[in-house]
Amino acid sequence: MAAPPEWAQDLMLNALLYKGFDDIPELVWRHTKREVSSGVYSPRTKQIRIMAGSDRKDAKLVLLHEIAHFITPRKGSIFHTGIFWDITWDLYRWAKLPIRYCLKREGHYKKGATLAYHRIHKP
Repeated sequence: MAAPPEWAQDLMLNALLYKGFDDIPELVWRHTKREVSSGVYSPRTKQIRIMAGSDRKDAKLVLLHEIAHFITPRKGSIFHTGIFWDITWDLYRWAKLPIRYCLKREGHYKKGATLAYHRIHKP
């Protein structure tokens, strides 16, 4: 296990400040040989764990996705609520991630991601 890269720590701190949070989860970082990243947020331990692939843009997306889990009020066992997706898309825009890439990456994951995208990006 490696220390999280400085850019990831900065992104997490700035995203939390942007959303008005001063509570900070522990960031655990591991590298993988894959291109894409994956992550998980544990509310019990207040840890964000990232398996970072080689694509930094994808690692940023996954990190912001997990940060959204950290700051979204939890509804029992339901993690991907409409509020969660609204926060997630707001973080993607704030971080200036390519929205089409985010939609492609998240769109296959949850129908709620696509609905929130269309709710926020009305013509």
